[in-house]
Amino acid sequence: MQINLKYFGFVSLLLPFLFFSCNKTQDTKPNCVISQKNPLNKTPVKVVSVSPAVTEILFALDCGDRLIGRTDFCNYPPEVKKIKSIGGINNANLEEIIKLQPDLVITSSIFTKKMFETIEDAGIPIISFKETNTIEGLYETIEMLGKVMDKETKAKSTIDKFEEDLKTVKIKRDSVQKTRKTTSLPKVYYVVGFGQMGDFSAGKNTFINEIITLAQGDNIAKESINWSFSKEEIFANQPDYIFIRKEDSAQFVKTHPYNTLKAVKQNRVYGIESNLMDILSPRTIKAIEFISEKISD
Repeated sequence: MQINLKYFGFVSLLLPFLFFSCNKTQDTKPNCVISQKNPLNKTPVKVVSVSPAVTEILFALDCGDRLIGRTDFCNYPPEVKKIKSIGGINNANLEEIIKLQPDLVITSSIFTKKMFETIEDAGIPIISFKETNTIEGLYETIEMLGKVMDKETKAKSTIDKFEEDLKTVKIKRDSVQKTRKTTSLPKVYYVVGFGQMGDFSAGKNTFINEIITLAQGDNIAKESINWSFSKEEIFANQPDYIFIRKEDSAQFVKTHPYNTLKAVKQNRVYGIESNLMDILSPRTIKAIEFISEKISD
């Protein structure tokens, strides 16, 4: 059985946050929690990130040198491994975080209230925020992290570059689509998990679905409201292209009954670096470009 556990817990994705107050979502619920005991009143130079997505964005904003702590799951860019690990995400070593005496701790909603209060009671500013499943949410997060880290210009250029690359993807795909005999988009299936315990994919309200859509693919699991997507549904929809984590691709194509799928027989199964699909960050554009390129064959 192969299941990508990152989709079921430990990958933390972002919603925008400000120095002393959270933005409100359309239903008026706050999208983050800011420590009221320890307001952030200076630009942080010592930061602990308890989120792989935050870690990637901080490096993209040229703030990697301010990180003094990160999780076991923060593995990009490679130099992040030189930074001290504080453990997992929902089981971070709080004593180690406190010992580091950071100016700011950035966490996700996986961080429990008790863990939040422990850091807060130690006199350390902390921000905890909920997940986002959209590229627009990513833009807002980059922008707000730019404010927090005093890197607003870099944040803007990072967003602008992402937008420009997206436009390039669209131009290329539009050109390819015009040469096709059909107006239908290529059917795409992304494998989150497979095997005896079930099949899983990314449906509606996931950023994976948006990645496929922006690459101008038709996600066959797009109407799914949970991660489960049965073999019967896979075969009924017969995807033109299948994408899967690199480390799982060899096993997938030789496992019955997946090896009888049209895409497998036509050698249209592509392994992709897992973090490009698991973590919503500035590198997400590479996942969009990769899928767009492959479905343009």
